[in-house]
Amino acid sequence: MINPSHMKSDFLIKVMYAIVSKYKIILALYILIQVIFIFFFPQEYRSDALYYFKLAEECYQSDQFYPAVQNLYEDYLVAPFYINIIILLLHIYNSTITISLFNLLVNLLQLFFIYKITQNYFDEKTARISLIIYILYLNTLGLVLLNYSELFFTLLIVSSIFFYSKNSILLFTLSGVLLGASIGVRPAGWALLISYLIISVYHIFKEKKLVFKPITVIAGMLFFILLFGSFNYFHFGKFIFTATTGPVNLLLGANETATGGFNARVYDKGNAGYIAKPDTMTFTQTGEFYQKQATNWIKVNTIKWIGLAPLKILHTFGYDDIAISSLAGTAEWNITRTIKFLTNDRNMNDILPTESIQIKVLYFVLQIVHHIYYFLLIIILILWLINNFKKKLFTESSLIHLLFVLIGTIMIMITVGSPRYKYPFVIVMIPFIASYLQSKLLTKNSIE
Repeated sequence: MINPSHMKSDFLIKVMYAIVSKYKIILALYILIQVIFIFFFPQEYRSDALYYFKLAEECYQSDQFYPAVQNLYEDYLVAPFYINIIILLLHIYNSTITISLFNLLVNLLQLFFIYKITQNYFDEKTARISLIIYILYLNTLGLVLLNYSELFFTLLIVSSIFFYSKNSILLFTLSGVLLGASIGVRPAGWALLISYLIISVYHIFKEKKLVFKPITVIAGMLFFILLFGSFNYFHFGKFIFTATTGPVNLLLGANETATGGFNARVYDKGNAGYIAKPDTMTFTQTGEFYQKQATNWIKVNTIKWIGLAPLKILHTFGYDDIAISSLAGTAEWNITRTIKFLTNDRNMNDILPTESIQIKVLYFVLQIVHHIYYFLLIIILILWLINNFKKKLFTESSLIHLLFVLIGTIMIMITVGSPRYKYPFVIVMIPFIASYLQSKLLTKNSIE
């Protein structure tokens, strides 16, 4: 008697085998689609993407680097290394298309490093599976059209991990330089440094001898921080090497109106983040004010603050519209706004009211298909974790990736959640998702 479950399993294996075996064609199509989107469907920047562009544009117009004199009285400084890269791009050609073409290069390099990392850890078959997983994760495509720092930050993270896995002092140093550059984009880069150090301390106690790899990596990191910080000191007068958004993110997750995600009510008059005359305070003074407000609230409301941690996780991992809406040309309507609107209004016709029925259908199909795919990745990752715990299969390499995700998640639990913050976590775990698929579903087939 034919077992239906076996038939479904065999069918799934054949489909996956067919997809992976055509990886070169799929990669070519992926690149072509990105080029078409860049030149024929450019996106208007919104939110942080627009803010980053305005910062870079202002510096470009005044022929300065970031931070510039006009940024002294900002609430905080953001992604200084990334903003300076954008300024250089605008000097080449002042257009958002220039940024998208740069993002295309970054995206392909990121894919290359994920492929090579998987190949180093496992084999060629698994590397091809990771390539397909990456391509089908549509946020990688959508981010090319935007101006967020996550794409560039993640490239620096995965390239640092790749060179860290090599056996060369020069490449260890390069890993450290890239680590320092990631910190220059987002403070979350510190999570990778801590991961390296934890693994190194473990080896020191296990082998009872000094490990030189972390020393070399830290030397490379400090080299970048000193170089970039000094560069900023000479043109800005302050040693700035990373973003100063820590205090405001801490406050967003530690106040009476906190929800776990971004909530602008904290800035309203009478609330913790309200500043009567913000233009009179430097970013340093504003940061000190935000931090004091947040820490004072945490001292009084410790239990409530701890209780917000699960909500921060939910805001980060509970949905995944990082750049999906942009693919449908509906960036003003993301998945959270849609859900809130349906909950309150319950009228489908008022969603994307100015768009055609075709765009509406495309929007909902993209959201549904992508979120099914995203949650499947999460489920497979959980199965991989369970399998490795049971069989004690964790390696130094897998622990570095896991520790980066774990420490980065703890940083989110301390501050505030956002779906964008998990993008690097998803990307760095793709090799292990691919390995689980390879071991559980494709072992009976050969991928040539």
